[in-house]
Amino acid sequence: MTEFKLPELGENIDQGDLVRLMIAPGTSVTEGQPVIELETDKAVVEVPSSVTGTVKDIRVKEGEKVKVGQVIFTVENGAGGARTPAPAKQAASAPKPAAPAPPAATPSAPVKAAAPAPTPTAPTTTAGFSSS
Repeated sequence: MTEFKLPELGENIDQGDLVRLMIAPGTSVTEGQPVIELETDKAVVEVPSSVTGTVKDIRVKEGEKVKVGQVIFTVENGAGGARTPAPAKQAASAPKPAAPAPPAATPSAPVKAAAPAPTPTAPTTTAGFSSS
């Protein structure tokens, strides 16, 4: 079973009023499909699903305050949502040691090589036309 939790909606927005549920138990939902309409201090927004599957259980009701990170609904035979962060953390751990070394060495060499090349070329061309 996969859970859909209210994602972060923007800076300083940690909750909102659930205006409308756009799903029901037993319906299919796909990633990117709008599933709820939420009113914040700034606007009313449609929140898209980050999971795909068949809606099993809806854990909120219209009119309730919903907080970021709160479980909105669960899906069966689903993908996305809770399953995505675990592999990402494992993959992110391995490349960390290799990533810092190449960027530090690479920018220094091209900047130094590029700066002196244009300077001698411009005066030589101008001087050549002046003396002819």
